[in-house]
Amino acid sequence: MKFYYFLPILFLITVFSACKKKDAPLLTSVEGKWRLAKVEGCFSGQGAAVTNKQEIVFHGNQYALFVNDVKENADTFHIKQVNNETVLTIGESNQFFVTFKSDAIILTPNLSDACITTYGKVAY
Repeated sequence: MKFYYFLPILFLITVFSACKKKDAPLLTSVEGKWRLAKVEGCFSGQGAAVTNKQEIVFHGNQYALFVNDVKENADTFHIKQVNNETVLTIGESNQFFVTFKSDAIILTPNLSDACITTYGKVAY
């Protein structure tokens, strides 16, 4: 009779030991809606406080910037790989290096002393 109690316990141990928490996968696309979470660097090196709601939307090849739910800017965008870097170009000349995290994108402008911005993914 003890043998019958042992089998379910052995089964449960096997099942739960096989379960492993997986890290969230890295994002590989800017498609969707993103909210500004952090501003670092800048000319002073101190960054800046996020004082208003700033969101960017990437859809297809269209880019839109919303500040406090008002569209401030819209243009086209494209992404390409250059020397192992992901480069986002908005319009004709605004270039950013993109770093993908599991739940965010970090945009680093192709300018010295510019602000580095981190955007978190928002349900779209």
